[in-house]
Amino acid sequence: MVYSELIFLLALFPITAVVTMFDRSTEYKNLILIISSVLFFSWGRPFAFCLIFLSVFADWLLGLAVSKNNQRRAAAGLFLLADAVMNLGIFLVFGHNYLFDKIDRLSFDTAILPVGIAFYSLRGFSYVYDIFKGRIPAEKNPLCLLTYMTSFHLMLVGPLVRYGDMEPQIRKREITAEKLNTGLNKIFLGLGKVVLLAGVFERIKLAGLNGAEITTIGCWLGMISFFGQYYFLFTGFSDMSKGLGLVGGFVYPDNYRDIDPDGLFTGLVKSFNTTVTEFFAELFGLNAEHSKVYTCIAAVACGGLLSLWYEAKLNFLIVGLAAGALIALEKLVLAKPLSKLPAAVKYIYMAAASMIIFGGLYFESTYGYKKWLFALLGVNTKYTLSVSVKYAVLKNITLIAIAMVIFLPFLKNAFLRIIDGIAAKGGKYYGFIRVLKTVCTAFVFALSVITLVVEYSGV
Repeated sequence: MVYSELIFLLALFPITAVVTMFDRSTEYKNLILIISSVLFFSWGRPFAFCLIFLSVFADWLLGLAVSKNNQRRAAAGLFLLADAVMNLGIFLVFGHNYLFDKIDRLSFDTAILPVGIAFYSLRGFSYVYDIFKGRIPAEKNPLCLLTYMTSFHLMLVGPLVRYGDMEPQIRKREITAEKLNTGLNKIFLGLGKVVLLAGVFERIKLAGLNGAEITTIGCWLGMISFFGQYYFLFTGFSDMSKGLGLVGGFVYPDNYRDIDPDGLFTGLVKSFNTTVTEFFAELFGLNAEHSKVYTCIAAVACGGLLSLWYEAKLNFLIVGLAAGALIALEKLVLAKPLSKLPAAVKYIYMAAASMIIFGGLYFESTYGYKKWLFALLGVNTKYTLSVSVKYAVLKNITLIAIAMVIFLPFLKNAFLRIIDGIAAKGGKYYGFIRVLKTVCTAFVFALSVITLVVEYSGV
C-alpha cells in the first residue's frame, strides 16, 4: 500500500485518524498507530506481518545487548555488526529480491515484497547505532520501539527520524487543531504533487526519451522531466509523511530543502532525502575534520553505498561513485573558486553536473547513455523536436508553470511575498486569502482523487 492509493486515502487514513480521537491517552494512540501501520505495511503480503515483529524483537534485544556491553567496545561492536547484518539481509532479500532470482530458497514473488523496506531496515539499524554511540539509552519497552519501527508515516520516503528524537513524542504527544489543519494541508498538496505534477513530467519524459524517436530538444526536456517526475514524487510523499505525522500528533523534520546555489553540487545532493543523506555522511565521518585523502575516499564510498541503498544496480553504483567524486573535489579544491561565481553561473554548473551524472540513473547500459549524451548536442538526431514532446508540453503548460513556481526558490518566494502582501492589507484581504487557500487545497485534493479514480478504472 502507498499513500496515493484510494484504499489508503479513502479508508485506512480517515478511519485511523477518527479512531485515534476516541481516547486521549498516548498508549491508545500508539496502539492504533501500530495496528494501522501493520495493515499498511503487510497489505496483501501476510508474510510481512511476521517479518515486522521478528525484526523489531531482534533490534530490541540487540539494542539491550549493545547497551549492556557499551563499556566493552569490542563486544558492543559485535552486537552492532550482528544488527547491521540482520537489517542488511532484510533489506536485500525483501527489498532487492531480484538479486536472488537464481536462488530458489531466497527468490520470492514480487507480490510479497514489503513497501518501504529500505527505510524500515535503516531505521532499525540507526536505533542500535545510536545506542552504540551513546546518544540514547536502550529502550526497555518493546511496544515503544514497535511504534517507532512500524509507523506508516515514515514508511515510504522517510524521513529517517532517529529514535532519540521520536521517543519523547511516542510517550507523550497531543493532537491540536493547528496540527490537524497544517497536516491535512500538507497531505492534500503533497498528493497533488504526486498525482498531478509528477504525472505530467512522466508523460514528457516518456515522449522525450523515446528511443525510437530521438530528438535534441526531446532529450533535454525528457531528462529534465525525469528529474522533475522523481522530485515531485519524493517531495510530495515527504509532504504527505509530515502531514500524516501532524494529524497523529507527531512533528517530524523536513526531508528535503530548497536548492541553494551557494551549496553547489554538494548542497544539491544534500537537499534530496536530507535525513538519509546526513545519516550516511555521519557513518562515513564526512561531517568531521579529516585528512584530504580520507575525505576523498569517504565521499566516494559514501556516494556508492548510498546509491546502492536506493537501487542495487550497476548504473546506480557508477552514478553514486561519480557524485561522491565530485563532492570530494568540491570539498578539496572547487568550493572556494566556485563560491566567487554569480548565482546564475552556479545554477548552470549544478544543472550541468546533475544532467551528466544523474542522467546515468535512467540508462542501464552505456550505449543508451552515450546515445543520449550525443543527442543533447544534436549528434545522430533526425530533427530537433518531435510532435509527441511538443504536444505533451503544450497540453500541460499550466501545470508545468505551477511546478516551476514550486521548484524554483526565487519564483516561489516572489509568489509568497505577493500573497503575504495582499493578506497584510487588512482583515478583509486576510480572510479572502485564507478562504482562497482552503478552496485551492480542496480543489487539488478533489482533482487528485478524480485522477486516481480515472486511472484505476481505466477510463
